[in-house]
Amino acid sequence: MRRTRWMLRAGSGGAFVCVLLLGTPTVASADPDDGLSETSRTRYEVDGVGPVRVTVTTTIRNEQPAGAQYFYYWDEYGILLPAGAADLSATSDGAALEVTVEPTEDPSTSAARVSFPPLNYGRERTVEWAYTIPGEPIRSEGYTRVGPGYATFAVNAAGDPGQVVVEIVVPTSMDFDSTWDGFTPILEGETRTHRAADSTDDYGTWAFVSLRDPDQAEMTTVEVGGTELVLESFPGDTEWSGFVAEQVTAGLPLLERSVGMPWPGDLERIREDVSPGVLGYAWFDSAASEVVIPEDLDAELLFHELSHAWLDGESFEDRWLYEGLAEVVGKSVAAEIGGPAEPSPAPARDATDALPLTAWEEVDVDDGADAVEEYAYAAAGAAMSELVGGLDGEALGALVAAAHAGESAYDEPGTLDHPGRTDGRRFLDLVELRGGVAEAEATYRTWVADAAELALLDARAPARAAYVVLDEADGAWLPPAGLRAAMTDWAFEDAEAARQEIGADAAASAGRVQQAADAAGLPDPAAVRDQYESAESAEEYAALVTVLPRAAEVVGEVGDAMVSASGGGPFAGLGRGLLDVDGAVDGARAALDDGRLDDASRAAGDASSRAAVAPWLGAGAVVLVLGALGGGLVVLLRRRRRRAVSAVEAAVPVAPSNGGHGRSADVDTDEGPQ
Repeated sequence: MRRTRWMLRAGSGGAFVCVLLLGTPTVASADPDDGLSETSRTRYEVDGVGPVRVTVTTTIRNEQPAGAQYFYYWDEYGILLPAGAADLSATSDGAALEVTVEPTEDPSTSAARVSFPPLNYGRERTVEWAYTIPGEPIRSEGYTRVGPGYATFAVNAAGDPGQVVVEIVVPTSMDFDSTWDGFTPILEGETRTHRAADSTDDYGTWAFVSLRDPDQAEMTTVEVGGTELVLESFPGDTEWSGFVAEQVTAGLPLLERSVGMPWPGDLERIREDVSPGVLGYAWFDSAASEVVIPEDLDAELLFHELSHAWLDGESFEDRWLYEGLAEVVGKSVAAEIGGPAEPSPAPARDATDALPLTAWEEVDVDDGADAVEEYAYAAAGAAMSELVGGLDGEALGALVAAAHAGESAYDEPGTLDHPGRTDGRRFLDLVELRGGVAEAEATYRTWVADAAELALLDARAPARAAYVVLDEADGAWLPPAGLRAAMTDWAFEDAEAARQEIGADAAASAGRVQQAADAAGLPDPAAVRDQYESAESAEEYAALVTVLPRAAEVVGEVGDAMVSASGGGPFAGLGRGLLDVDGAVDGARAALDDGRLDDASRAAGDASSRAAVAPWLGAGAVVLVLGALGGGLVVLLRRRRRRAVSAVEAAVPVAPSNGGHGRSADVDTDEGPQ
């Protein structure tokens, strides 16, 4: 929701007092006790087509008795009416009265006055007024609008408390909004009368009303990134629908980047309406899936309201957060599309209606709260601009997305170890720790903090300093969860107690574990890191005192085993394979990562022992293999030699041993005739 340029204007009709002084001069004032009784009945008739017709019946009675030296009488009376009112007439006792119209201090109203013979004590007079409200052109300086299916105007009815009746008669097809909730709807066939018999103050009734017939709106559609939006404009106002379509098409992707999140898709309609001008603010209505903005071609206002698709009271605890963020985001997107715009002036922090923004809550705007609303909107924009206005688009998107998700600045980005709806305290932490805005606390002190939070801020500075010392000592690991929770909640006494229980030695030991892992070429042992980061009780803090030094020692042992398993000469690889040294090292690393430190130590020792004998075992294995290969070669050579000798012997004839003729049994001979 954002304030619009049309501000609520207070005013009422009143009597014009004429006093005849006899004797000593006396000054009389026109107040409810001035002796003039005023009763009025004002009726507004709206048909949704032509001008609004207004009739006012006023009855005044002189109840001021004469004094010893003077008496009162009235010979003039007037009412307030919208500037531009037409067809004005007044009658009394059946006779037409001459009416004069004069401007007032408020350029949106005029004063109509009639005169008549003196109204003396005890006498009364009824004046019947009639006029029409034709309305003013769209986007003109005035704020009265009357057109096909819409109307907005100010209700002015003067009278004493309990003596003022206002009736606004409208077709049942028209929606009704007002700055005052004193109207009661009464259904009468095809019309509905909104009636009020109470007064807004001692002088009568003043309120803005807005009427709209949804069926008479003109509708166009625009599609952006797969999202189809319906644009509802006043009949014939193509300038507004064209402007909105162009802005949404160009700006929605930039808006997504600025908040670091995709479009949530719960918007169906952007509606042009006079109600924002009446109520003093535009709005995003998630229940109706619509954004309602006035006729102004205001890109900042449009993107302010669109950003409320993410930035609302469901995700943010404090009103100044989502309104201030919407203002910064809206200005940023509008400037990127249309060029730099003039920054909004910051209000005076010591203004009469100033308040610490932490005390700003959703209220029904009335005469008493309007000035506060004006200040708070401006202050929220100024504060948020100082906090995040200097961040680039990517950094701003990451910060807004983290705040929307309810992250704690003390947790790893993207995680929800300590989730919660973001309030001013959590947001300040995010701006400082994630956004790196050094002057954030000074801004928070100036615009946001009340007395209680100022005291907390005094305690926050030393607590933050001590936290940083511990966080630097424990290296890249997060401090224990119990400490982070206390810092997130601004429970600084609890944070101090947690730091004492954790102790400087535990944080330093956590750092040494990481140093040992880095030296060994190992990742940080996951289970040990988790045990440190998740600790949140005195018992868990105490366990870290023994676990962390032991972990650093075992990391070194596993690192030594890895080194042993990687050297040892040419025969070591064979020996390591035979002894499964790599398997032993892997077992040690797995046990270390699981936090089974004793198992990891034994496995590392076993791996180192195996690695020590691996070269000898490898060399012996080679000798055995070579010996086996050599013996086989000798046998083979002998077998080949025997085969060669046998072949030679078979090829040479052998003489018979008896000296007679003979032949070898293996040789065939041919015998001829003898």
